[in-house]
Amino acid sequence: MTAKNKSLTAFASRSDLKEYGDNGLLLFVSDLVLGIEDIKTFASTSLTDGSNDKGCDLVAVSEEHRQLIIAQGYWSAKERVSASSGKATSMNQAVSWLFAGNLDEVPSNLRGAAEEARLAISEGRVDEVQLWFVHNCPESVNVKTELRQAAKTADGIITRHFADVRVDVTSKEYGLESVEQLYERGQVPILVSDVIEFEIPGGYHFSGDEWSAFSTLISAKHLHQLWNTYKSDLLSPNIRSYLGSTRSTRNINNGIKGTAQSDPSNFAVFNNGITVLVHDFKVSDTRKGKQRLSVTGLGIVNGGQTTGSIGSIDVQKFENLGSASVMARFIKCDDEAVLERIVRFNNTQNKVEATDFRSKDGIQLRLRDEFKSIPDADYRGGMRGGDTDAIARSRTLLADKTVAQALSAFHGDANRAYNETRTIWERDDVYSAVFTESLTARHVVFVFGLLRAVESVKYGLINTPEEERTAMQKKQADFFSQRGSIFLLVQAMGDSVEELVGRVVVDRHSLTFKENLSPAEAEAAWIPVVERALGACSQLAEATNQNLKSTEKTSKAISTFMAMLGAIISAAPEATTQFAKLVETS
Repeated sequence: MTAKNKSLTAFASRSDLKEYGDNGLLLFVSDLVLGIEDIKTFASTSLTDGSNDKGCDLVAVSEEHRQLIIAQGYWSAKERVSASSGKATSMNQAVSWLFAGNLDEVPSNLRGAAEEARLAISEGRVDEVQLWFVHNCPESVNVKTELRQAAKTADGIITRHFADVRVDVTSKEYGLESVEQLYERGQVPILVSDVIEFEIPGGYHFSGDEWSAFSTLISAKHLHQLWNTYKSDLLSPNIRSYLGSTRSTRNINNGIKGTAQSDPSNFAVFNNGITVLVHDFKVSDTRKGKQRLSVTGLGIVNGGQTTGSIGSIDVQKFENLGSASVMARFIKCDDEAVLERIVRFNNTQNKVEATDFRSKDGIQLRLRDEFKSIPDADYRGGMRGGDTDAIARSRTLLADKTVAQALSAFHGDANRAYNETRTIWERDDVYSAVFTESLTARHVVFVFGLLRAVESVKYGLINTPEEERTAMQKKQADFFSQRGSIFLLVQAMGDSVEELVGRVVVDRHSLTFKENLSPAEAEAAWIPVVERALGACSQLAEATNQNLKSTEKTSKAISTFMAMLGAIISAAPEATTQFAKLVETS
């Protein structure tokens, strides 16, 4: 297999992406960059559906990365010398509609995305807007030029319309070369294989059962030279490449450059330094009374922004860079499992996630044990780990975030499910309300199946050509184009569950299927009911206007939905009667 087709071969093997057609590669790249645990829910909430998308195929707010991603995808069925620069030019149109267009005139399939993007910026929830053009063609100067212009357009609009907010805008062409690099970084931790020597003042050697390491100081000037020799190949184990720097007070890279230039003698203690993976290292004495560190292979697993910032300094202008040093830790590890964890934990800056604190919680321990008896279900309950290979994505995984969202929405809080998912894991009061003592694995499957059914029904509706949609289907598609709509429908279905099962439900947490269904079987059981409920979903549209944040509008909309759903069920009770036979309540 040649280097040119490894990433596309990996993409072709992703059976979970086939249903998304031309948007599949866009989702594949999103997974490589953002590390998405549940691609189905990500696609349902981030893809902008419809032909009139104004040059925009995906809009995603990543709370974890504090980024807003605006992307366009293109797939060519035949080989081309480059992607059309006209497709990249349309990104100017996309950012104009998203950030400045009159919302009443923004196409319905893009309106929800525009509202969400503007709200995320105005509330200070994002520090960076990234413009992507993802395609399967060779990259070109023309495309990059058009993308840079689109970034300037976006920056100007944001500066004009959000004067009190500082946001950096970057652009990236993800063509064959960049996608291949992304994939290779996930598969091969060290791309630079040369022997490199550092003159060091000394250091400290330490080791574990499966690894050995050496900590020291290296010259910032030498690091600058390495960057200008190898560029982003230096960062092969790093999830993020160098993001660039702007003159923004919020931009950390600009601060790194400023510190290295203005106070080089103290840089080593002001900066966190870098962590480097190597194939081997050897320390020897020199005639100058110092030591020489010789490393074979080099990949910076943590400290990519430090490296890129120092590498981008004009040394002719700042000659005193030579007096700056960088703390560096060099690690040799031949155990693939340990190496994978080194890469993963260093790439998150050893950040402790909220789910980590809950992984040993008694409820999560019990749920993980109960899920052992659920067929075709993989629930990890806050435990990190698992395969990070972009080739494999378990279709049986119930992602922690998605489970929390489904439970929160079903039990009455779609706003938290969509806009404040992290608080479910972070706040004790919210966590205990969602993950109750009485919660069972089979109830999780019941609720998770509903969310999956809503996502599947939405996808089937959106894939119906617009010219073939009935008037009712057009209203339903308009509803699903709004951000948070799938969680709002899950909440409405949860609030209407007595109508659906035809009897009083004292405790919704007791709802399960009588048979021990797999999540996929639970989804199939829910689909006919969800399809029936779509007839009332237009009543929920008003609640999506503020991204579900108005509890008064949500309550009123769900009340109207329930009344209409009751009428629909009374007129044609077959689907719900059959569903009720499958459900068990206490």
